[in-house]
Amino acid sequence: MRKVIYCIDKGLKKRLSLPFAVKKVSSVKNLAKEHFSIVVFNEDFIGKRKKVKFPQVFDKVYLMHFQQEDKVNLKVANERDFFDYFTDQDIKDRILFKLKKAQEYLDNKERVHNLERELVNKDKKIGKIVLLDPAADCYNWRYFLHRAQQEISRARRSLHPVSFLAVDIDYFRQINEVYSAKIGDEIIREFVGFLKSFLRKEDVLARWREDEFFILLPYMPAEEAHKLAKRIKRKIFSSTFKYKKLRLHIRTSIGVVSFPEDSVRNTRDIINALYKCLVFAKKKGGDSVVRYSKPPSDERLPEKKEENIEDLKTKIKKLNGLLTRDLLEMIYGFARAIEAKDFYTAKHVEYTATIAAAIAKKLHLPETEVEDIRRAGILHDLGKVGIDEKILSKKGPLTPEEWEIIKTHPWVAAEILREIHSLKGAIPSILYHHERWDGKGYPLGLKAEEIPLGARIVAVSDVYQALISDRPYRKAYSKRKAIEIIKEESGYHFDPKIVDIFLQVIKKIK
Repeated sequence: MRKVIYCIDKGLKKRLSLPFAVKKVSSVKNLAKEHFSIVVFNEDFIGKRKKVKFPQVFDKVYLMHFQQEDKVNLKVANERDFFDYFTDQDIKDRILFKLKKAQEYLDNKERVHNLERELVNKDKKIGKIVLLDPAADCYNWRYFLHRAQQEISRARRSLHPVSFLAVDIDYFRQINEVYSAKIGDEIIREFVGFLKSFLRKEDVLARWREDEFFILLPYMPAEEAHKLAKRIKRKIFSSTFKYKKLRLHIRTSIGVVSFPEDSVRNTRDIINALYKCLVFAKKKGGDSVVRYSKPPSDERLPEKKEENIEDLKTKIKKLNGLLTRDLLEMIYGFARAIEAKDFYTAKHVEYTATIAAAIAKKLHLPETEVEDIRRAGILHDLGKVGIDEKILSKKGPLTPEEWEIIKTHPWVAAEILREIHSLKGAIPSILYHHERWDGKGYPLGLKAEEIPLGARIVAVSDVYQALISDRPYRKAYSKRKAIEIIKEESGYHFDPKIVDIFLQVIKKIK
């Protein structure tokens, strides 16, 4: 049973005969501070304090003790908002029953309170989920709409400035396509932290879409918002975003809208204005800041001209021809750039590409995938253009620092090629061709079928060609010895299925 306080005047000589233990008190001043849940008031104690209001405390319940049963007892107890009463005429079981009911009332009250508190906490969590973007660790579009309307209304009433930025990551979809959505998410999280470092406590950052962020800047005039946008763009341009051993560079287009300069009156006006800024920025090639009040003056849409289907087909055919020709010129231009630094690499890539394409064909891959793998075979060492020739041609073993530099060449190549749409299918094979089947490779330590198929094919082709070639630090192995090494590494370095196909096709390649 819960502990019971009994309130009775000190001068009262009446001997108490109660079927439960109590602590006697004679003052109501510190009643709320007492660690007792059930409080019983003697009727004389209450009678002398008719004007005193007893504190209704959440974790306490009050009862009255009368000497005799009377029809007014219930009225007196109700007037004081007490739970119940008992008299000297009540038998022991009746009194204990009422105390038990008082205790159960408190227990249920406590349960309800805990449930309410739990519901409040859950409501807060749900509110955060509804208003936050957990993947990016910032607010989402719902919260932006809510706050933007609040701030624009407040600004119009008080005639103070408020500005808005739209920050769009240029070509972000290519990051997801080339490096995977997981790496894209990591870059987004780092990007959000980067943006937060520029903001004040009162500013609001919200993710609008996958690669677009809106920033609300209360009390910031247009000129200051424009300067902030330019600082953000410059810093992003000079920064490197990291994931494990990958190093990525990104560019942004930023739109700036301000009140009262831009006459935006509601959230629809704000969003429309921000998107117009981004459209202007994208037309300029991205990596730029555009103010809504000062858009580029030379932006004019071309007049529409009716064209028939044959005209369109002819144009598309010409564009495809130019694209293919320019692509081949670009590929061999890269090969020549590598040759200037490393003669081995220039000779090596052609044979690697031939072996890789042969394996892909043997696997009956679509022609487009075969071509992607062939191009990856040619360009897989492109990242070496950024490595010192002294390291590439070193005759002795590499130092740990030099080895770390060598290991950067896959992601350097991927970064060079990332924005070339026609090569996006080849980039995963280039980026991951140094991963190992057992997970001990680089740059990410991918394992088994986590490694893209094209990269597994290029890996075998690359190592075989390296084994049968003279290197600065050793002579070439014979083809027989090289094949033995490939077999030994099957299931460790290489995909066993790819090794089996390699052993079939290598016999037909001179």
